[in-house]
Amino acid sequence: MIAYVASPYGFAESTRVFYTERLLPLVRRHVEVIDPWAVDLPTGDDHWLALGDIHLASIAERADLVVACLDQEPPDNGTVVEVAWAAAHGKPVIAYRNDLREGGEEGLRYNLMIGAAVRRSGGVEVGSLTELETALLRFGDT
Repeated sequence: MIAYVASPYGFAESTRVFYTERLLPLVRRHVEVIDPWAVDLPTGDDHWLALGDIHLASIAERADLVVACLDQEPPDNGTVVEVAWAAAHGKPVIAYRNDLREGGEEGLRYNLMIGAAVRRSGGVEVGSLTELETALLRFGDT
């Protein structure tokens, strides 16, 4: 089983440590990982566009599962796109959000459409690393 790990955690020093020392090791214990932050940046004037294409192709063509980190309020736009892309391509999404703030409609962790994409993907929402590990065990056994 191969999981693409979608997150904004590579953008800031404050979250890179969590990503590399806590999140990735946990996910790697259960599945093979596609780490979009480990991809070399393409060169040229449109390198950001090319990078987006590389990431979406990795989800559609290589991943069996997407682990989407949706902390922040609102969740990172790029990560939300990766959730929707995965759902549209029939890839289950484990949506991890440990952010204490609610988002979107009252009582929801984030916008209702993000939750709908996660459910339609066949995935689950989790609120802690322990729940994430349980979900990975479930999906890794299928």
